[in-house]
Amino acid sequence: MLAKDIMRKKVVSVESWLTLQELSKVFEEKCISGAPVVDEVGAILGVVSQTDLVRTRREASVGVPAYHRDFEDTARSAGLHFEEMDQTRVEQIMTPGAISLDEMTPVEKVAKVMIESHIHRVIITRGDRLAGIVTTMDMMRALITLAKKQPAARHRAHAR
Repeated sequence: MLAKDIMRKKVVSVESWLTLQELSKVFEEKCISGAPVVDEVGAILGVVSQTDLVRTRREASVGVPAYHRDFEDTARSAGLHFEEMDQTRVEQIMTPGAISLDEMTPVEKVAKVMIESHIHRVIITRGDRLAGIVTTMDMMRALITLAKKQPAARHRAHAR
C-alpha cells in the first residue's frame, strides 16, 4: 500500500497572510486540525495546526482574563468594550518547511516518518506539487482496512 492509496486528495490549504482568527474559522468550517501553508502560486511554505494556535495563544496570554483588566475610566463610564484585535499571521506561527513525501512512498515509511517526527500529518507530493495529505486518521483507516484483509488471508493459509 502506497501513500497515494490512503491520502486525501482534496487538501485544504491556507495562505501565510491569514490572521489567526481567519485560520481558526477555516479549521472550524472545514473540520480540520491542520493545513499546509502555501504562497500565491501554490508552493508549500510549511504547515500550521491547532497545536500551533493553542501554543501561540498560551504564550500570548498575560494570565489575566480580559474581563478583569483595567480599561480607561472614560471607556468604562461610556459602557464601551474594547477587544484587542490580534493581527498575528499564519506565517508567524507555522512550522516552515513541512515534511513531505512522494505519493509512491510505502505507507509503512509514512508511518515511520510520522512517529519519528512526532507529527500528525504529512504532505504528499507528485514531483514538486501538492498531491494530497496523510493524517493520523488516514493511517488509522488504512490499519483497519489491512486488519479486515488479514483474517481472510490467515483463513486461506490455514485451509491449505
